[in-house]
Amino acid sequence: MACEQPPETSPGLAEPACSRFRLWSIALLSITLGIATNRWMYASSNLSYVGTLQVKSVAVRAPVGGIFQAWAVEEGTQIDPQVLVCTLSDDNLDQQIQSQQREVARLDARLSALKAEVDVKLHDLLRELDGDIYATQLQTADLLQKKYLHEIELMAWRDAREQNRLDDSPKEKRQKTASLEPVINSLPISSSSSLTDTKIDALLKEEAALNAFEVAKEQLEICSQRLNELQTQKKNLLEKVKQANGLTEVEIQLNQAKAELEEMKHRQSQLQIYSPEQGTISNYRPHPGEKVTAGEVIAELYQMEEAYIVAHIPCSDVGKFQVESTVKCLFPNGEKRTGIVTHVALTAEQTDSSTPANTPTVPIRIEQTGALWPSIPVGGHVRIFR
Repeated sequence: MACEQPPETSPGLAEPACSRFRLWSIALLSITLGIATNRWMYASSNLSYVGTLQVKSVAVRAPVGGIFQAWAVEEGTQIDPQVLVCTLSDDNLDQQIQSQQREVARLDARLSALKAEVDVKLHDLLRELDGDIYATQLQTADLLQKKYLHEIELMAWRDAREQNRLDDSPKEKRQKTASLEPVINSLPISSSSSLTDTKIDALLKEEAALNAFEVAKEQLEICSQRLNELQTQKKNLLEKVKQANGLTEVEIQLNQAKAELEEMKHRQSQLQIYSPEQGTISNYRPHPGEKVTAGEVIAELYQMEEAYIVAHIPCSDVGKFQVESTVKCLFPNGEKRTGIVTHVALTAEQTDSSTPANTPTVPIRIEQTGALWPSIPVGGHVRIFR
């Protein structure tokens, strides 16, 4: 019993264990070879180029010159329009504003004193002028009454003369003369000529009434003209008194001083710089205490949601990239996305570092399509496949 030997291992039982190991090895090797083959075939069947990620940027400029004080937001912050970015200072401008405020106060006090002086003089002149206007109005009314009376008198004498002319028609005159001839012949010579004197006296009175009417009419026109002149003089009296006392000049000086003060305050408000648009603030340039000139770029706003890629394609391959054609993009973090060609330049540029030497390139613009592109630094390299 102790000499029993273990049973012999059957060759058929060892083969299955060896076959499983070989199968796993072959499968792993096949997967590795497949991946390598796929990468090799993908690389050999696709053209790859290098592009740079770019975004739309807006320059933040200093509207006025000054000394840079401090940043109000940290670099890389997403900000909205009209958000305070930084502040400047200008000591000379502050002194100018204080000096201009004193000048405005001085001119304002001077203007108030002149207005009081003008009011006193204007009151006296208006009282005198109103007296002349009142006297002229009374004289005008008196002349108007005289004109009406003389006109009525003239009309009466004319009516009387017309009535006498109608009464002394030729036929009636002969009849009266024939009937009164004995009486007229018996009168003295002075009595016979009294009828003619009466007519002459009536004509003279009619002429006198006409002359008086014309004189009253002319005097009335002169008074009306004088009254209009006095009214116009009264209307322009205020402006003339203001000019004579220098009030108009001080008003002009005060308005100019106020306008200059408002301009200075506007410049002072521009020392606080706000973001012109929405975006990510970056590329801070000045440091506290440095001098900034008007129009100088102090920062930039990046529109990260409007990212695009600019790739420089050799002229020999540019025919493969048409507008609205789709390309594959490999980002530095290994993520793959798709893009669409939106612009192909018409002119070639000088060779850059991503192309063989002495090879002119054509820049193309690629915008994102499909899934959103990953966030990478602006200017980072992206591999383009076509």
